[in-house]
Amino acid sequence: MSEEEAIDVFVALRYTETGGEPYCPKCGCQATYRVNRKIKNRRTGEVTRTSRKYTCVDCTHQFSPTSGTIFHGRKLEHRDILFGIALWINGAKGKAALELARQMDINVKSAFVIEQKLREVIGSIQHSVKLKGEVEGDATYVGGYVKPSNFKKHRRDRRRTANLSGKKQAITVLRERNGRTRAFVKTEKQTAQMMRDIVEAGSTLFFDESKAFDGLDALFDVQRINHDGNDVKNYGEAAYARDGVSTNWAESAHSRIKRSQMGVHHHIAGDYLEGYADEMTWREDMRRLSNGEQFLQLVTAGLHHPRSKRMVGKWQRKKEAA
Repeated sequence: MSEEEAIDVFVALRYTETGGEPYCPKCGCQATYRVNRKIKNRRTGEVTRTSRKYTCVDCTHQFSPTSGTIFHGRKLEHRDILFGIALWINGAKGKAALELARQMDINVKSAFVIEQKLREVIGSIQHSVKLKGEVEGDATYVGGYVKPSNFKKHRRDRRRTANLSGKKQAITVLRERNGRTRAFVKTEKQTAQMMRDIVEAGSTLFFDESKAFDGLDALFDVQRINHDGNDVKNYGEAAYARDGVSTNWAESAHSRIKRSQMGVHHHIAGDYLEGYADEMTWREDMRRLSNGEQFLQLVTAGLHHPRSKRMVGKWQRKKEAA
């Protein structure tokens, strides 16, 4: 694919409502004309590529196919961005920035920015609507590993709160059976407090015996399964599943998140954890779609997503957008 063909893909996917005809993002005028600008090498003066922009006839505002989108301020060519997205989607459990950088022959920081912007788009997709119907909820914990000391006499009980690193974080997953999944980097108690904003009233919720979900019966039909068997009186006999009540769907999403952390990324910084959780829930939801369908969905969503508020500035992440 040439650069011109890649730009045509961006234009067609961004301006779908006008049949691929660009319109001004500032005033909405559909009368525009194309401007081709030659980009020269600063040292040699040789023309290396051509930049395509459009100018509005009405307000003279100049824009490109990526202006105001998640790809705003791009430095890579359009075909390189498409190539990177195709490679990134191909990873069933995700793709590390270092691996993507090697495959694209770019700096690892550039690859990391591409992935973070895609995760931002995915987050908007996953959290765009409320969950409904039969919804399972469960939490898991990631991070906070404490390396044991070399000598046995110096080792501490890593189960005790005083010996923890303080970096362990909870990820609570809410998942529709045969439907959408949403992940939150929050404890079960914090997620329960915002449940009415996440799930439609009247839905059936399935949880384990965690006390955090007590008190939701007024808005939802709450079903409980007792995994530990500690409170048999209130939650029944210990079991993984009973009479259709389980949290297996939510735990399946946990599994993909854990496999991604352990097998692909190995370490995920706490500040970026929510993006990785959103990515894994999206991959779990889209696992039955072909790579081509996932590719089109993600590129189209990125071209209709506003510019990133986090990945901006020097190396796209040094300062917040105004």
